[in-house]
Amino acid sequence: MMNKILIDFVAGAHGHFLEVLLNKFFHTAVVDFSPFTTLGTSHVATDEYNKSKVFHARHWFERYPEELKTANKIISINFSQDQLLLFSSLSLLRAKDQQIANNDLEHDTYNKLNNKFYRDTLDQILLSYPFLTANETNSDIPRYVLREFYKFGFKDPEINGYWVKQQRMQYPETADVFYFNLGCFYNQTLLVDRLKQLEAFVGKKFDFSDEFYHMHQQFLNRVQYLTCQDQCNQIITAITNGQDCEIPSLTLFQESYINAELEHVYKKEMPFYQPEYFTNTKDVLHYIKTQAPNL
Repeated sequence: MMNKILIDFVAGAHGHFLEVLLNKFFHTAVVDFSPFTTLGTSHVATDEYNKSKVFHARHWFERYPEELKTANKIISINFSQDQLLLFSSLSLLRAKDQQIANNDLEHDTYNKLNNKFYRDTLDQILLSYPFLTANETNSDIPRYVLREFYKFGFKDPEINGYWVKQQRMQYPETADVFYFNLGCFYNQTLLVDRLKQLEAFVGKKFDFSDEFYHMHQQFLNRVQYLTCQDQCNQIITAITNGQDCEIPSLTLFQESYINAELEHVYKKEMPFYQPEYFTNTKDVLHYIKTQAPNL
């Protein structure tokens, strides 16, 4: 019988999918059900499965740090700073199946963020913009305020709330820790390679069956926002190359990310009070050249 192995992760980093994947294809628990919710998270489980599983995914560093101190083996899911746009979008949407779409965050903002996952973010927004009167009954926060707030977290990843949270994932020197990067979930070649490395860590063979590949494809089909950064990079390239083209409708986080990157490039401040985002690259360049103050 294998000893309990902990999977530690920031909410939204696919910890429960990895748990089911490992228990099923290391054959350490019976997985005779589909783990996927309608949202695409892997939060469905049976009582029998929960009682018999060897791999246990939880936010151990946040809620059960004492168990980390005595764990022999830990699998830690991490993300890099260049994955913050994707991860921010996924976490808000998928954590605890809350279905918070960042592109609609300006509506009922206070009530959406007033929970154990995002209360600290809400407090920072209200502290940063003291003119806001958001509360339970007046819950909206203007989109332009949110765009500006999240811009700073993309501009300086060291202060990004998700990055700060990940830095709290610390483990005792006695623990054997295996790190699993977020990007492995989205690339089958990378995933297979990392799982083969995990075999030595676990001391057991992984079953790379057709069912495994099918489950991974089901997972990919349910992950939103996978192309959000590519779209942003294309728009930024068009702006910096002076190309005249339309800017499609973007999510809130995409708008924040683009503004952050443009401030890096041009050393100019993007607009604060802008209820509707730019719709054309020429308008962005015109603002930068004629109106934007220097940073």
